[in-house]
Amino acid sequence: MKELFFNLSRKRLILGLLTALMGIYQVYAQQTITGKVVGEDDVGIPGVNVLVKGTTTGQITDFDGNFSISATENDVITISYLGFITQNITVGNQTTINVKLLADTQALDEIVVIGYGTARKSDLTGSVSQVSAKSFEGQPLARLEEALQGRAAGVTVAKANGAPGAAIKVRIRGANSINRSNDPLVVIDGFIGGDLSTLNPNDIASIDVLKDASATAVYGSRGSNGVVLVSTKKGKGVTKVDVDFFTTISTVPDLIPTLGAADFARIENSRRIRGGGSAIFTDQEIAGFAANGGTNYQDEIFQTAISQNLQLSASGSEGKIGYFISGNYVNQEGVVINTNYERYSLRSNVNANISDKFKIGFNIFGSRTTTINDLNQFGRFQGSVVLNALSWDPTTPIFDENGNYNNVSERNLASLNYNPVANLTLANVENIRDRIDANINLSYDILENLNYTLIAGATTFNGSNESYRTFRADPPTAGFGDNKNTTHQISNILTWSKEFGQHNVKATGVYEFSGIQNRFNGYNAARLFVPGGFYFAETAPGSGQSVFNNFSERSIQSLMARGEYIYNNALFVTGTIRMDESSVFRSENRRGYFPSVALAYSFDNMTFIENSNVFSSLKLRAGWGQVGNENIDPYTTFPNVQNANFSFNGSDSTPGVAPNSFGNPDLKWETTTQTNIGIDLGFLNGRANLSIDAYQKNTTDLLLDDPVIPSNGGNVTISKNIGEVENKGIDVAISADVINTDNFNWNTNFNLSHFKNEVTDLGGRDEIQGTFGSIDGQGRTWNIIQVGQPLGQFNGATFLGTWKTSEAAEAATFGRAPGDARYLRDENGDIVFSAIGNGTPTLTWGFNNTITYKNWDLNIFFQGVHGFDILNAVQGVIVGNTGNQRSFLAPEQLNQWTPQNETDIPAGGPNEAGSTRYIEKGDFIRLSNLTLGYTLKDVKHLNANVKLYITGQNLFLITDYSGYDPELTSVPADDNAGNKSVDVAAGINAGAYPNPRSFIFGVKVGF
Repeated sequence: MKELFFNLSRKRLILGLLTALMGIYQVYAQQTITGKVVGEDDVGIPGVNVLVKGTTTGQITDFDGNFSISATENDVITISYLGFITQNITVGNQTTINVKLLADTQALDEIVVIGYGTARKSDLTGSVSQVSAKSFEGQPLARLEEALQGRAAGVTVAKANGAPGAAIKVRIRGANSINRSNDPLVVIDGFIGGDLSTLNPNDIASIDVLKDASATAVYGSRGSNGVVLVSTKKGKGVTKVDVDFFTTISTVPDLIPTLGAADFARIENSRRIRGGGSAIFTDQEIAGFAANGGTNYQDEIFQTAISQNLQLSASGSEGKIGYFISGNYVNQEGVVINTNYERYSLRSNVNANISDKFKIGFNIFGSRTTTINDLNQFGRFQGSVVLNALSWDPTTPIFDENGNYNNVSERNLASLNYNPVANLTLANVENIRDRIDANINLSYDILENLNYTLIAGATTFNGSNESYRTFRADPPTAGFGDNKNTTHQISNILTWSKEFGQHNVKATGVYEFSGIQNRFNGYNAARLFVPGGFYFAETAPGSGQSVFNNFSERSIQSLMARGEYIYNNALFVTGTIRMDESSVFRSENRRGYFPSVALAYSFDNMTFIENSNVFSSLKLRAGWGQVGNENIDPYTTFPNVQNANFSFNGSDSTPGVAPNSFGNPDLKWETTTQTNIGIDLGFLNGRANLSIDAYQKNTTDLLLDDPVIPSNGGNVTISKNIGEVENKGIDVAISADVINTDNFNWNTNFNLSHFKNEVTDLGGRDEIQGTFGSIDGQGRTWNIIQVGQPLGQFNGATFLGTWKTSEAAEAATFGRAPGDARYLRDENGDIVFSAIGNGTPTLTWGFNNTITYKNWDLNIFFQGVHGFDILNAVQGVIVGNTGNQRSFLAPEQLNQWTPQNETDIPAGGPNEAGSTRYIEKGDFIRLSNLTLGYTLKDVKHLNANVKLYITGQNLFLITDYSGYDPELTSVPADDNAGNKSVDVAAGINAGAYPNPRSFIFGVKVGF
């Protein structure tokens, strides 16, 4: 027994000694590895993951990029960091390992902002389009909206007019509301309610567009029109200074043909004689006009415009702090005389890594914009100032013999409006917009997988308008308005994420509160004397004066929860629910609940993808969700009044108030329900990618202004939840690196959107009259909203040509004569007014190409818009015989009806400018940008790269439209200005500001 015990003890002792020796060997074999991780600029990178491959042993680098880790000589150390190429290094006999990480540009492009967080593009379940700075950095831009034009499928960007600083319309998958805003929500670095027009394009790192409800539901009620997420640049690495300066020379591409003075005089004589009068121009006068040409007022109001744009930025990091600072100055001269736009902007983005767990960022942005003589503020009664120039009497010179303006036509011919040159030259309508955005972003890792983020910020906006105009022969008028907005936002974001083997779970919760307070006041006065400008204006005794003030405030608080689940990097599920509570509704209707769910499945791990020489990825997506709209004015649920004057004795005027709108306490949320299915395909190891999305969205319970019958209160409205609008379509996006070599590269992007808009219900009505009043003196409305038709319907007469000599008797029954215009009439003999066209496009596309060869680079960008009509009221007015335009000025009148030449060009009779005679196809293809650049690298004495470039914008236009540009309309693309006709009156041109052709010369210097 003792022997057995002894043997066992001896074995245990030997085994223990062996185990101890093995432990000593392992301890001896392991060694401490130190090192540093730097970027391409040789500056240390904090937060890099350093891991012994196949183990859980690891750490992250400190603020200077240093690390220390234990490993054996056979171990492999994996060094990885988001946005950089991962490196694997075998230890061997090394005790010090220094690593330079190279940026993974492809991986950077794969990170997409999705609202309250980010995601890899491969993990997306919703429909999101990304526009990176790389896609538009080769195009000199003064406005950020232009970076979206033609570069994001499902996003339509249209210039309503070419005026400097003019608002640009952005629509995501069509228009939802009839007379509420359809502008998308803009979120800049997490702060809601930004303004794209104020931003410096060089400040932008990327733009992510959330299109379907499963993506936009995280923003609830404010995401109904889509969401544009803007990420500005942040600083890192060594200090870099960039300077970009370019000068732009702009002209009107083509003038609209009008009659010269001699032909005008001849046609005017024949018009007078046909009407039973006598000629008013002698042969000698006509010969004089033929010799000197008279005055072409288009030439007089248009000019060659010179503009400048200077952009400066500095970025980098010092220890724990990264910074990006930029400034921008824009001075745009308009192609119409005495119109101008100026913008100053400054930005400072500072980020600090206080510790491994705590990060803080502070962003502040300020801008001032000044617009001189926005022609939209001149009104469009009888047409715009541009149209007045087109229709003004070419036989009347600008000045009389004493050097004073000829305020009106010397013989009361053509347009009876005020001299357009005098109107523009003597006017000074100055709009100043000051904006300051400031927000702070705090991020703290409570636990390894749990993060809390706070976004808090405020915006102050102060807009003033000083107006001094001498737009008629009477003494001038002056007006002043001041608008002050203060917006604040606090967002609390809690994010938890965890990986369990093949399962990846992420949950996000948000509590958010925001509010806005608005103050407005102003005055105006007419019949001024001592006309020396706005600051010298004084009112004459008995002149009309008015003072007005307004105040409003609104707020919204929200709760949001989002869950994301990924299984084996193949199955992706996202679910979201958001609750918004808005102060604009009564208490019982304030809350709106907006759910969404989306699924995606990736086949990348399947054998047929892994073994394919063509396909590199395949993913299917599907999503459904609801979002809301609470975009009504505060206090809409209550009755409102307006100032009014009353006369109780038939002569004296007594001030008072009158109803403006009736309140509706039952108003509730407008709701948009959207379904989206999509497919993402990758080819040739990611060198080419294709995404296709099909969607349908229905907006119900429209917040619609319903007119009240006159007997119940006069010309007022009441807001109701009535009607439905449907949008459905297909988005296609293709990107490819066609050629990718050391010296020659060609990257191309093509996107296409086909969509259909339809009004499916108007609360029991078949149609609602529009709000775009005619300019031809007929007192009609040129747009209409109809069930079963898209928004943007034109309302007008059907032109049938001219009454012929053989139809004289029939024409006489309507008070017409041979040669007069003929229109479709009903059984009562009245002209029929009905839908005659539509101004909403059905197809848009963009084709962007960037080609580089050694130090040369070339950017070519084409844009196309199809499937829409234009009501060219400009042509209708210059034809003549309408409103204040009595004379013929259109060249086609040289072939007008005569008894010997019975054409379909009327020689007289009423001219309906809103008729099929002036409906034209608006389809166009435009070469929007062509830029050629050459980069001088490592220029001596500067230690910098210098790029010289030349750009042409709007170089050519393929279209059948006879006006300046088919993209232009006479409805300002600014919903925030109170305009409610942006989408329901699209395509109506009553004299829009021309879109210029521009040549740009610039230089970029990077230190």
